[in-house]
Amino acid sequence: MNEVFNAALKHLSARNVSENELSALLEKEFSAKPEVDELVSQTMGRLKELHLINDSFIANSQAQRYQHKGNRFIIQKLQQKGIDKEAIDHTIESLPCELERALPEARKKIRTMQSLDAKGKENKLLRFLSSRGFGANTCYQVIDELKEEF
Repeated sequence: MNEVFNAALKHLSARNVSENELSALLEKEFSAKPEVDELVSQTMGRLKELHLINDSFIANSQAQRYQHKGNRFIIQKLQQKGIDKEAIDHTIESLPCELERALPEARKKIRTMQSLDAKGKENKLLRFLSSRGFGANTCYQVIDELKEEF
């Protein structure tokens, strides 16, 4: 188990990895060992016991990193890391509302669209916000709020 534990520590020191990601890395790395599942399970238990791996911390860290994006984008990133639904929901609830995060992004984008008419700005802004992972309701609320700035 020491060999697997040391490899886990090496992976954790290199970057933030979720429990699922670390398990997959260890299973792949030690696939030749006969009781790999048991070794990985013991290692993961020990890491949790020592508070060295914490999916909630990783979820919050990723959410803060991508705070300028919409909930849809953040949820997708966390799902790719293998974070469980409960931790994802808690993380999303802890962020400022989508509208508060979308308005500054939209204002920055408007400054780059001086040559367009109002309808063109509206369409481009809608596509921009949507591509950032903001929900449709948020996109339309932002456009309604910023129409005077067009």
